[in-house]
Amino acid sequence: MTTKIKPLEEIEDDMEFWKGTRFRQYQVGLNVPNKEDDYHEYMLAEIPGERDFMLLTCVEGYKSGSALALVKTSKDKTKFVIKAQAIKYSMGIENTFLIVTE
Repeated sequence: MTTKIKPLEEIEDDMEFWKGTRFRQYQVGLNVPNKEDDYHEYMLAEIPGERDFMLLTCVEGYKSGSALALVKTSKDKTKFVIKAQAIKYSMGIENTFLIVTE
């Protein structure tokens, strides 16, 4: 299994993400010797009993468990997903990437 990252700005706005999808923001200001290690990784998490939002939660490093943002779920309530446009709004696109595991 390999892990790749894809710039969020290259992803179509209507792409859907399910809970468990991970994102990475670089250049967050960590005091690390290697610039490639200057990032926080976030995951979409379900909030029990909530269907209108998911939570972007830090899953990497000392900030693990900290919330970054509430993200609005899709208007299509037959699926519990987040659209890329909502992620872009909540995280921004600069230095932000989707983590793809193949």
